[in-house]
Amino acid sequence: MWVVPEARRRGVSKAILAALEMRARSEHVAALRLETGVESHAALNLYTQAGFRKRGPFGDYREDPLSVFMEKELSKHPR
Repeated sequence: MWVVPEARRRGVSKAILAALEMRARSEHVAALRLETGVESHAALNLYTQAGFRKRGPFGDYREDPLSVFMEKELSKHPR
């Protein structure tokens, strides 16, 4: 996810993430996973505040010193 500079600090990313989570819950998805860059400090803060925790690579990803892998188990978090 990338938000243009003029839309930052207005809650746009938080709203998009909440909508994605709501949709995932409605589809009975058990967990959300993501990859972001180690220098994406705003994104890392957003995801951490939203309940995502660091984890290892998933799918076809490999360990990468420039990547951070995160997950949020939806069954453990209230709507």
